[in-house]
Amino acid sequence: MDDFCNFIAGWGAGIVGLVVGHPMDTVKTNQQMMSTKISNSQIALDILEKEGVHGLYRGMLFPLLCSGTINAVFFGVYGYCLRNLQELRGHPASLNMPTTSNWYLDTFLGGCIGGLGQVIVSCPSDVVKVRLQSGKVISFIYIISMTRIYQPGDESKLSKRPKAILTGVDIYTKNGIRGFYAGLVPMLWRDVLGSGLYIWSYQYIRFNYHGYLDLNPGAFETLMAGGMAGVLSWIPVVPLDTIKSRIQADDVKNPIYKGMIHCGTQLLKEGGYINFYKGFQMIALRSFIVNATMFYAYECMLDCWNYIRIKPR
Repeated sequence: MDDFCNFIAGWGAGIVGLVVGHPMDTVKTNQQMMSTKISNSQIALDILEKEGVHGLYRGMLFPLLCSGTINAVFFGVYGYCLRNLQELRGHPASLNMPTTSNWYLDTFLGGCIGGLGQVIVSCPSDVVKVRLQSGKVISFIYIISMTRIYQPGDESKLSKRPKAILTGVDIYTKNGIRGFYAGLVPMLWRDVLGSGLYIWSYQYIRFNYHGYLDLNPGAFETLMAGGMAGVLSWIPVVPLDTIKSRIQADDVKNPIYKGMIHCGTQLLKEGGYINFYKGFQMIALRSFIVNATMFYAYECMLDCWNYIRIKPR
């Protein structure tokens, strides 16, 4: 039942985090696509001027449908692995706290395994999102001519369809299921290592925020730990995220990049190491706000579940 609780709490927290952070993610992705250096504020202003507030939420539909599942998988797998790893060390589930031996190590391992599990769901969502955010939206005429879903003269009907669906159809038409897993290798490296560091730093900061072990951290500690963990976990994996975004936005039929290493080499040639950290300021800001909000929502849902479970009838 605890695993189910982690699953549901992760689902709700993921949706909350996406709604809060998607505009900043759109700015970050656009910055990563550019060969010239443009500030975050300028990119945001350009998007607002051309498309309005709606432009900042471009590409959110598909991640919104998937974000709950992605986070549910992560937190569900993480909670399951942490509990079982602790039980293998001889610690019962009721003592699953930082006071038990190797708890932080098991937290890191559980986070890594949870990150591995979520990539299977998150990669297709990310491919569609990146293509929409970077403006790689297919033309209506192409869909009409290359698929049998629509007939000539259906442009008006097609224009009313969500662009996420059209982009998904385009990806599948050009490259099948494999097209939804473009950038899978850098994403695996990013999410497995990043998720382990992410959940470990969150738990460590939350329980030790004041310099000593506090087994009953409050809302402030949860918010600060969530925000700081989000930023810390991104620092070592931002280059992988930049490579992933470039590969996912690449032309499927005539790709510029031959793979992860080739993409990294080209980025290095274009602008040196700084090229790998394009969009980092927005990543850090977004990550702090989103993860503070998400972990707070997650802990609140867990508390509600525990209250309902132990409430006398």
